Amino acid sequence: MTYVNAPIHDLLIRIKNAYMARKTLIQWVVFSNFKIKILELLKQYWFIQEIKIIEKENNKKYIDIVLKKIQNPINDIPNIKFFSKPSRPRYISYKEINNVAWWKGIWIMSTNQGLMAAHVAKKKKIWWELIAEIY
Repeated sequence: MTYVNAPIHDLLIRIKNAYMARKTLIQWVVFSNFKIKILELLKQYWFIQEIKIIEKENNKKYIDIVLKKIQNPINDIPNIKFFSKPSRPRYISYKEINNVAWWKGIWIMSTNQGLMAAHVAKKKKIWWELIAEIY
């Protein structure tokens, strides 16, 4: 197991790479509550199909992610753009929030009210850290 400085970046890149390799399952992702929140957000917007939490006998938790099947490679493989890095967070106002890829994608934002898509944060007039764009 390797140490990852940016676990959220690692998680999203694993999802993109699995889609590009036409895999339908990602196994043994190290568990964290923040990763679960991001995966639930991606599941809500149909980027992934299912999340399974696996607990091993040594009380370590892992996440298995079931991806949706690829019908059209051009439209089904997600594109990811990172805005915040562990060393440099990027904060934006709700006034700066725009649509993503003609409403096909979302901006993932970490707000004081939890993790949410940017268009939801715009309705609530919240600004906070912009993590990534996925479409």
